[in-house]
Amino acid sequence: MNNLDKIKQLKSWGMNLTPANYSPDNKERDKLPVAVKNGDGEWHWNINGTSKVWSDEELAAALENKRLAVYHNPGKYGATGQRFFDAESDDKTFRVNEYMELWPETFTIGKVVNGVTHKTHKLYKLPKDLEVKQYSYAHKNEGTKVELLCSGVSIIDGLDRLIINDKEPVEADPKVILQHLKLSTFLAEIEPDWKEKVKKRDEAHLTLAATLAKQTDLPTKLKESYIRLFCKRVGDEEVNKRVTKVKAQEEAFKKGKEIQGIDALAKLLGGNYKSFDELKREDLSEDKEEKKEEVWIDYPIINASKFAQINYKDPSYLLEPLYTEQSTNQIFGPAGVGKSIIGQSQSLAMSSGHDWLGYKCIKPIPTLYVEGELPGAVLRSRQDTMLNDYFDKGKEINPQWSFTLCRDDLEMAGLKYGFEPIAISRKDAEDLGQKGRRLIENVIAKIKKQTGQDRVFLFLDNITALTSIDENTAADWTPLLQWTNTLKARGVPNLLVHHANKSGSSSGSSAKERMLDTQILCEALADDQRFNMQGNKNMQCRVSFKKARNFGGGKWDKPFLTTMNENGVWSRYSDLKQVDFRIIKLWKDGERSVETLRKDKDVGLGLSTFYKHLKVLKDEKLISDKDLIPTKEKEDF
Repeated sequence: MNNLDKIKQLKSWGMNLTPANYSPDNKERDKLPVAVKNGDGEWHWNINGTSKVWSDEELAAALENKRLAVYHNPGKYGATGQRFFDAESDDKTFRVNEYMELWPETFTIGKVVNGVTHKTHKLYKLPKDLEVKQYSYAHKNEGTKVELLCSGVSIIDGLDRLIINDKEPVEADPKVILQHLKLSTFLAEIEPDWKEKVKKRDEAHLTLAATLAKQTDLPTKLKESYIRLFCKRVGDEEVNKRVTKVKAQEEAFKKGKEIQGIDALAKLLGGNYKSFDELKREDLSEDKEEKKEEVWIDYPIINASKFAQINYKDPSYLLEPLYTEQSTNQIFGPAGVGKSIIGQSQSLAMSSGHDWLGYKCIKPIPTLYVEGELPGAVLRSRQDTMLNDYFDKGKEINPQWSFTLCRDDLEMAGLKYGFEPIAISRKDAEDLGQKGRRLIENVIAKIKKQTGQDRVFLFLDNITALTSIDENTAADWTPLLQWTNTLKARGVPNLLVHHANKSGSSSGSSAKERMLDTQILCEALADDQRFNMQGNKNMQCRVSFKKARNFGGGKWDKPFLTTMNENGVWSRYSDLKQVDFRIIKLWKDGERSVETLRKDKDVGLGLSTFYKHLKVLKDEKLISDKDLIPTKEKEDF
């Protein structure tokens, strides 16, 4: 099969493919999808807000000079394609790899190491009614052993990769695949000690079977198949005799007989096998949080008389009137319009106590900007651009109150797969995003301690990158919105950066908008509104308010245009067209002739249309008949 036919076959299986980098000497780029430039001048994966679609020829070429990868969840970015997840053995000893033959048969990838071909990945389709979560287990001394990958890409072919089983990926339950990964890891971990220290094999197998029966929920047939292979791996020929102990110990445990567990096995083998903690039943897991005894407190009764006397704390403004100390807010818009730049500039202004586009910073507050998508270098480049204006104008900044956290920071800290989702799709009403939210809360707590402040403003950019939810399902938003609502009551006002859908509304269920205080829409300027700006590091957009709980109906909720040039200078304009700005300039220069004004080469309006524009400008008090006409200086002859 030639490379083009191979690409067509992979696509027919629902794969959304991309070339991936082969840069073994550059860990920040290696194995990542080849990025393309979007209209905003930034680099993105092709499915993430760009119009780029890789051709079959480009993908085929990647097999020769790069790598070929498949996106796990293209639908998360609004792209087409099947959802996949990848079961991987990253075991440097390759012991776990030997158990991969028992993992459900599917599309299989491998590589050659020292002349030996090893299976390394098995790719599965995710059934539509199931969800999957990233998983990784690392040995203290030997590093990462196994992983379940589901939120990025998997390298499936190309340089240093080969397809071992060219079979269409099968559907599989991630929970079942996890059982295979965890049992493989445990047996591979005890192999060396078993070979070296076990003298009485029958006794050892009895203890192993008892441990699996007493402390795991693994199916009988699964355990039996793995014990068979384990016997082969440790050179035990009495396979059937060992396998029968699996059912026998299960029956003994069901009857209430006292059987041995992992402590006895660890003592027998002389080791401490942390991988078994991954296999334990949930009720036996050591890291499971103990349930604290609930203290029952009834809701208070507040009548009108008492209500009038309670001294409630007035929420103070931070950036008046946009954000208060107790607010949850949102900036949303299409990809590439500048919503992240606006969020980042607000964060910088608020942490240093500066106004933003006429909105007054009442008091500075430490800020945490969590960026789930952009590389750290891009985030810093944008900040450097903004700081140019600060330095040029002598505006003080407070770097000790301005905090950022991006995926690169996590990877450099050893968190290979970036952010834990702060919300995960709920199939059985279970909230699986608690860990991700708790990690963010821990950062906030450290910032409060470091700054000595009891409040931190949290920016979450963006919801698609930081969650794994069905955005159209209201129930999936509930844990996230309850969390942000709780945060603001605890001194952490917050703002969500989110994408717009095709109709121009905030993407997903409208239920989320009920909890918002301020909702800001950023849109690209129409052609007749765009400014002629030089350079590549500039931004221009239209800002409007879809919700203004604290300032609706006044002057502050009117839409406006804004720009930031490549020197970080921000400007604000009324929501006008470029012809209006030209009319204003001519008017201020003293021109009052209607004919001259409307026939100006940069205006060119019919008479009735011109009068409509003139009325708007006067109503907005941008021009007035009382404006003085500048006097012209007399020329000396």
